[in-house]
Formats: sequence, structure tokens, C-alpha cells
Amino acid sequence: MSQSNEKGYTPYQQKVIRNFYDNKDLRLIQKLGELVSNLYIETNGKKLEAGWKKIKEILIDLKVHPNEVEFLTKDKNLAVISKKLAEMF
Repeated sequence: MSQSNEKGYTPYQQKVIRNFYDNKDLRLIQKLGELVSNLYIETNGKKLEAGWKKIKEILIDLKVHPNEVEFLTKDKNLAVISKKLAEMF
């Protein structure tokens, strides 16, 4: 008996769970795009800092090389992030 069957998931639920994890990168790219859009209009310094921290976390989750993550986030330039986002999508 497989581990997912032991947990009591139906075949449909197993498919939904599998698809959720299979599409993780697409969801992260979409989230990154939304975050960049929101930061373009944000004026609150604390929210900007939190946004850049989240951008860095998302880039790491997307398996972007650590040196590139550092390069993309060091100047806090949204145009650079937008260009990288266009390459990913």
C-alpha cells in the first residue's frame, strides 16, 4: 500500500496534490510578478524592505544561482528583477 493511500487520499486528491507541486515554479513566477508590480507603486519603506526580502526568498525557491540572487537584489532595482522575470516566463 502506498503512503498516499495510507493517508486516505482518493485518486483525484492525489492528482490535485501532484499537480500542485508540479506547478510550483509557475506559481512562484506569478507571485514574483505580482510582488514586483506592487513594489513599483509602494511608498512605505518597511513594506519595500519586506517586499525585497520576499523577492530574494522567491528567487531562492526558484533555484536561481545564489550569486545571481545577490546581483539581482543588491541594488534593489525593480527593472533588473523585471528583466529576469521576463526571461523566466
